[in-house]
Amino acid sequence: MSSADHSPVHSHAKHADVTLAEYWHAIVSRRWLIAGITILVAAAVLVGTLLTTPQYRATTTLQINRDAMNVVNIENLMPAESPMDRDFYETQYELLRSRTLAQEVIRKTHLADHPAYKDIAQKAAENAAAGAEGDQASVQKRQQEAVERALTADVLAGLEVEPVRNSRLAKVHFSSPDPALSAQVANAYASTFIADNLQRQLDASTFAVKYLSERLDQLRGKVEESERALVDYSGDQQIVSVGDDQPSLPAQNLSELNGMLAASQTAKIQAEAAWNEARGGNGLNLPQVVSSPLIQRLREAQVDMESEYNQKLATYKPDYPEMMRLKGRIEAGRRQIQQEIGVIRASLKSQYDAAAQQEQLTEQQINSLKHDQLDLQERSIRYNMLKRDVDTNRQIYDALLQRFKEIGVAGNVGANNISVIDPAEIPGSPYSPRLPVNLALGIVFGFFLGLVIALVLHLVSSMRRASRG
Repeated sequence: MSSADHSPVHSHAKHADVTLAEYWHAIVSRRWLIAGITILVAAAVLVGTLLTTPQYRATTTLQINRDAMNVVNIENLMPAESPMDRDFYETQYELLRSRTLAQEVIRKTHLADHPAYKDIAQKAAENAAAGAEGDQASVQKRQQEAVERALTADVLAGLEVEPVRNSRLAKVHFSSPDPALSAQVANAYASTFIADNLQRQLDASTFAVKYLSERLDQLRGKVEESERALVDYSGDQQIVSVGDDQPSLPAQNLSELNGMLAASQTAKIQAEAAWNEARGGNGLNLPQVVSSPLIQRLREAQVDMESEYNQKLATYKPDYPEMMRLKGRIEAGRRQIQQEIGVIRASLKSQYDAAAQQEQLTEQQINSLKHDQLDLQERSIRYNMLKRDVDTNRQIYDALLQRFKEIGVAGNVGANNISVIDPAEIPGSPYSPRLPVNLALGIVFGFFLGLVIALVLHLVSSMRRASRG
């Protein structure tokens, strides 16, 4: 034998082959023991399964939407789902598993009178009556509460809520020994859950309507009070509103007077220029004189008489009666011309005085209106505060009134976000125990238990032989 045959690796492989062979020999030699244990365990599982009370499971399928259909708003008819709605659905599932809902189902289906739960109900009622004191009504009430509490645990034990992945569906299972009862309770769970959901919505809507109604009454009084305060203050201070975007009456008059003052100042400047021109010189070059037909006729007559006087002066002496008479007529014409020029000057002076007086009066009115406007602005501070208070109260009141109407319309629709897709039907076969599954598991468990026992016996036998050797 070579040195390679005695290597550690070769020895280890040979030892492993011997061990596996021994294990296989142990299993084969004790095959009847393994088979017996397998048959024994399978028989025990079979007997236990046959002796177990069959449970029948009925299923109701619900559709749970995040919100109810928005019937009053066409743009958002169907509710939009959001990835953040997981907490909402978890809440709905926990509500389905709640004790309160279970007790309502117990009362609705009269489970206390059903043969499957009658013994539990009677025992709970007897225990409650044994230590109860008081009149008959209170004793009966305590008995009913005790029965409901006792049955709640069994009902919740038979309930299973199974959410359907990636959908808004949830399956409500209920298991009991009576197939008809299972279907009845499953359907009762669905109808009671929907009714409770509608009742919660109705309670919330009723509370909102009541709250908004009370707030509207308060705000209506507040609006009336603020409007009355505004009217009283405007009446006391003689403040007349001409519109939100319109200036006040003093401001409007002040604007008009500013225009009149500009016109008055222009007229005064023109009149003053005319008067300054008229009061200097002989006034013959004044536009009013030049354009006067009377003065022009008088001047023409004056020129004619002066021409006649100069012609006759060559023949007659100045003191001649005819010459004296002609000279008197010339002087009279000159005086008449000067008188007419004086009338024109007086008219220009009167126009100038009137324009100056008009300017002065306009300035006085403007100063008075400025004082009125400043006084109005000072008094309008309180007025504007009262008016803002009125506007704010009215806006809040209108917003709440609109919300009140919306809630009233939505509440009358009676929308529900939970509906039954498939009601529960009476199951034709039991859900548990499942004989084929249990029997298969019993055979597998018995076979492995037989293997373990066979190997343990082989190890014990090997240890004994080794100790004797």
